[in-house]
Order: sequence, then structure tokens, then C-alpha cells
Amino acid sequence: MNLSRKIIVAGLLASVAACAPKPVAPPPPPPPPPVAIVIPPRPMPPGNASLTQILPGRAIDGHFVTANSDVTGDRAFWQLKIGLNVAAIGCRGLEETTLVSAYNNIIKTHGKVIKSTEKSVITQLGKENRNNGIAPRDRLSTQLFNYFAQPPAQRAFCSRANEIAQLVSSTPTAQLVEQAPGHLARLDQPFHDFYEAYAKYQVDAVAWDAKYAPRPAPAPAFGTPAPASPVGPTAASTVSTTPAGNH
Repeated sequence: MNLSRKIIVAGLLASVAACAPKPVAPPPPPPPPPVAIVIPPRPMPPGNASLTQILPGRAIDGHFVTANSDVTGDRAFWQLKIGLNVAAIGCRGLEETTLVSAYNNIIKTHGKVIKSTEKSVITQLGKENRNNGIAPRDRLSTQLFNYFAQPPAQRAFCSRANEIAQLVSSTPTAQLVEQAPGHLARLDQPFHDFYEAYAKYQVDAVAWDAKYAPRPAPAPAFGTPAPASPVGPTAASTVSTTPAGNH
């Protein structure tokens, strides 16, 4: 192939290369999918308790103060007996049979202590209220019945009451009052645990509302109202009261 022919062929190849389509750049990758925001359910009160549950106050040591706090002597045994009575009436579960049996044995075996401690409580309440103590005893009994029957704490309360009923049932009569404060404190613990759980729920609910609750719509802004027009006749429209004949 001579030189001129090589030049022509090279030119043709260059022309073909120039006319060839340029490679198309690949499309950009799709944007990443949006991150899903998972909103956890709002905390709920423990034990299906009411949203408006009122908690008792706390002592200096941080513990809740209940009707059973720092109760000693005859009154401790009397209040313990009321708590076990509530349990024997209302607890229905695996512990029902043994709990009721133990409570009935307490009534049968320790009847004298039950009567004497109740008499002591009536005397004490009578001195505090300057009466015979019967009405204050009845009010306190009702208060304790309602306290021990709080539904959110019942499952733990019934289990604990069964344990304590077995202990009290087998305790020598002479040791009942001495051991009563400790038993009463243990019987009261399920309610303290419930109150602590409810206090934590309140904190968690406030934190959830601050993070996830919808914000209220801002109130519309109103402009300053224009001053009201004066009411009544103006100077230009004042009617003359001068008699016509005096012009």
C-alpha cells in the first residue's frame, strides 16, 4: 500500500471514529430511602391503674408514707389482721386454698389476741379523738380495707399475704404482737412497689410527650383594633336651639 492510500485509509478511520456515538454515562444512583421514624407506644400505667392515680407523699428517706408506715404494737397486729382478711376475701388464684385455710386458723387460734388488740386500738383512737373510739375505728377499718384492695397491686399482694398468713398461723400467741410490725411492713411492700412503678410511669410519660406528642397549633395573631368612632352628634351637626325670631 502506497503512502497516499495509507493516508486516505487513516482519514476514513478517523472520520468513522469521530462519528461513533460517545458512551452514555450511567445514571446516578437513586437517593437512599427515607429513614423510617418508629414512634414507640406511649407508656401506660402499671397494673392497668387509672391515669389519674394519686400517689401518697414521701417521707424524708424517700419512701412513700402509707397507712401502715411506722405502725407498731397492738395496732400493727390489728392492721395486719385486716390486711389478711382482705386477702382471704378477695384473692382468687393458686394461693386461695392455703390462704383461706391459714386465715381461718388465725381466727380460731389467736382469737384472744385479735380481741385484745382491737380493744387497744379503740382506746387509742378514742383518746386521740376524745370519744369512745368506735367511729374512728370504723373509719380506719374502711380506709385500710380500701387500701389493701387496690386492684393494681393485688397480684403481688395476694402472693405475699399467703406467705405471711402461713407464718402468723404457726406463730406462738405470745410472739404475735412482737412480730406484727415486720409482717405488716412486708404485707405493705407490694403497694410501695406499685407506687414506685407508677411514679416511674409518670416520668416516662412526660418524656414521651415532650418527644413525640403533636405540638398544639399556634394561636392566630390579631392586629391592634382601630379606635372606635365617637358616638353622638359632631360639632358640625349640632342643632341650634336659638329661637327663630331672635335672629
